Amino acid sequence: LWLKRNTGSDPKLLNSDAMASFCYIRQPDGTLKVHQGPPPAGYVPVSQPSFVAAPPSSARSLVAPAAAIRRVSTVGRMDRNKLLALNASMPVSRDLTNMQETMQVLSIASEILASGMDIEECKKLTYGSETEPAASPVLVSAVGAAESKMLLRKAPPHHLVCVFAMYGEKNRIRTKAEHENGQDFMNIKVKQLEWLFAGEAGKTWEIVAVDDGCPDDSKSLAKKAVEKNRLKNVTILDLKNAYKEKNPFFMERGLDEACKKSRKGGAIMYGLQYAAQTKPFYPEQKPRLVMYTDSDLSTDMALCGLLSDGILNKDCCMSMGARYGSPGTFLVKPPDQGAAPHPTSHYEQPNMMKIVLRHYVRVRLLPMLQGIYDTQCAFKCFRAEDLAAIIQDVRSMGADFDMELLLCALLHYRNQGMEQSKLCCVAPTLFTEDFAESNFMASSEDPDKPYKTYAGMMTALVGMHERYIDQNSDEAIAQRELVQFCRDMPWETYKKMHDKLNERGPTLFDHPFTMEELKAAAA
Repeated sequence: LWLKRNTGSDPKLLNSDAMASFCYIRQPDGTLKVHQGPPPAGYVPVSQPSFVAAPPSSARSLVAPAAAIRRVSTVGRMDRNKLLALNASMPVSRDLTNMQETMQVLSIASEILASGMDIEECKKLTYGSETEPAASPVLVSAVGAAESKMLLRKAPPHHLVCVFAMYGEKNRIRTKAEHENGQDFMNIKVKQLEWLFAGEAGKTWEIVAVDDGCPDDSKSLAKKAVEKNRLKNVTILDLKNAYKEKNPFFMERGLDEACKKSRKGGAIMYGLQYAAQTKPFYPEQKPRLVMYTDSDLSTDMALCGLLSDGILNKDCCMSMGARYGSPGTFLVKPPDQGAAPHPTSHYEQPNMMKIVLRHYVRVRLLPMLQGIYDTQCAFKCFRAEDLAAIIQDVRSMGADFDMELLLCALLHYRNQGMEQSKLCCVAPTLFTEDFAESNFMASSEDPDKPYKTYAGMMTALVGMHERYIDQNSDEAIAQRELVQFCRDMPWETYKKMHDKLNERGPTLFDHPFTMEELKAAAA
């Protein structure tokens, strides 16, 4: 809450550049304490100044008297009109480097929860429709965070381990003041999890960040961020130690000393292995979940309640998020585009035809993945006790490891006799593209990088098909022509096929391409 000076007996507000030398900061118990000077770094105004108060005689540790202010914060009073009014003042897009904007998501989510507003009503007001655009991505994110915390409240006590890999993070790990692309992601991820788990008795969390052989020494930068911000519940690992320790799992997969054979996959699996094997510091009967995500802030960690809900409340074997492909998903492309809902989010995906082609091949060669469109989504969650059995069959440490890990998990649970509907709970999410620092997008050094990556995925799908599908089965026999077409496809051929098919414009996942159409495009 920002205050402006009272000009005396006549309660006129001074102009906007004449801010008072004090402000009120809301405490966890809801009271307001006076702070001398402007708000400290990281604090966000919860409303625009619209009231008057005389500065107190002493600003040290004072609780603001009720008569001194008119509360403008809508905690406990969020309603339809307030939600719509908030949207009118929100930014059109998202800025992942703006800490105040990121924390505002949590502030608004808290107001929604305190108000008791029906979450489905909030969605109707913010998610848009075929005729109405979605609200600001800040507001859409807040609604998602509020729903996540509501679902976490319903879950029984449990511990959640959050794993992510770090590579080339010399910029995003810094603050905006230190680098133009700085997201301060170590600090922000902790704040998002602290908010999500606040007040949840018996529910705990920790972060495991893994350096993926980074030449920029991401692990040291992460340690500095932890020390600087006094972050708790954070463990930092180095994949190079798997090589030094001659870890059998990674030696079998050809991990080299510099970890060059890993492209995120090795680091994630090292983190999953660590989380599964580490002796818990809480009662062993307490459920332990392990999720993994990306290092940046593209997916809000406050959404982790959706993952806990899928396993502990909905009783599914695993859970995951989805960035596109179904209602409730949103894609944000900064700096000037807002929250695009499905199917617009799919059509605006920068690799739209690439993921359509991958899905076409995937569901034919690996039919158990039917119905899961975003297999590469780095927002998956498992029970810790299942991980050893799941990852033992994952061979890839490259860009396709997400899909193979998912495949191995589904096969593991299917072999245990679990019914299809309980294999995986998929929760739609809002995803903000991070073009400035992406390790996956094309670059000036190699504009064909995405083509090479997706061509490699096609070849990897053939390998998975031959490993996991009985080659004498009817489903394998039916796809032999497609297997031969995709096997060892040069990236140049893939690029030619992709670019030709991309001329047809917006294309949904389940478009029924024919083999003749694919071959003609690749010729």
